[in-house]
Amino acid sequence: MSYEMPKADVGEIVLFMPHEGATAVPAIVCKAAARTLTLFAMSGEAGVTVKPSVHHVSDEGVQEFPEWKRYGFWEHRAKDPKIALLSERVSLLEKKLEALEPKKAK
Repeated sequence: MSYEMPKADVGEIVLFMPHEGATAVPAIVCKAAARTLTLFAMSGEAGVTVKPSVHHVSDEGVQEFPEWKRYGFWEHRAKDPKIALLSERVSLLEKKLEALEPKKAK
């Protein structure tokens, strides 16, 4: 696999989703590896929870290794709410287009 995770710096605030379709919560990057982040994810009244081995939402390896999904997903938070909305719409369109494409032969 030649996947390259988007850059995220230690101390940066990103969004964490515990599973696909979950509501995103703010999280602070506390460690960045080549393909995953360790995050301090906000967890309501409990404060923060450490989330190790979190893959970016665009990591296609999660489809190949579904057990990675149990660690959740992260993505950059948009600086402008309009950008966040557009980003979400583009993501949905990409998924619909992907579903329409014929499966690649292996």
